[in-house]
Amino acid sequence: MNLLRSFLLAVAVAATSVGAFSVLPNGPATGRPATSLSVFGPKQALVVERTKNPAKFEQTIQGLMSSKGLTRGQAEKRYGEFLVDPDGFALKAAEEERREKGYKDWIDQAVSKSDDPEATLKRIKEFQRFNSIKGTAIMVIAGGAAVWYNYANPYIPPGH
Repeated sequence: MNLLRSFLLAVAVAATSVGAFSVLPNGPATGRPATSLSVFGPKQALVVERTKNPAKFEQTIQGLMSSKGLTRGQAEKRYGEFLVDPDGFALKAAEEERREKGYKDWIDQAVSKSDDPEATLKRIKEFQRFNSIKGTAIMVIAGGAAVWYNYANPYIPPGH
């Protein structure tokens, strides 16, 4: 019974942990819960950055306005979003670029932009295969260790 319980627990943990590695956005618009409290948003980040270094802040905003053809408000909003979540901002910008240029996914984009598309696709596929095997091995070893530990140290209810 303990062996079955350990196995089911390992499967449940693995199944529910997959969402933590998703690159898709969370929040009310997506129907998935947001993971941050959003107490410190883009407006607050802009105020902090403007206070820290006004000259650099102004230079950045002016650069965004001229390079992207944005209004001041749009440039400040974009810079604030970057300051709050640089990784999420980069992922979102890359996704927008893929949609604009008609790529179906990041692999298609990387292969299309490559000087040697066949070699690039081969490297990506090998990388994915290797990491899939590595991830599966890690989960199997961790699950096996949990099952072994539960077998070697069975739960004995108090008073027995």
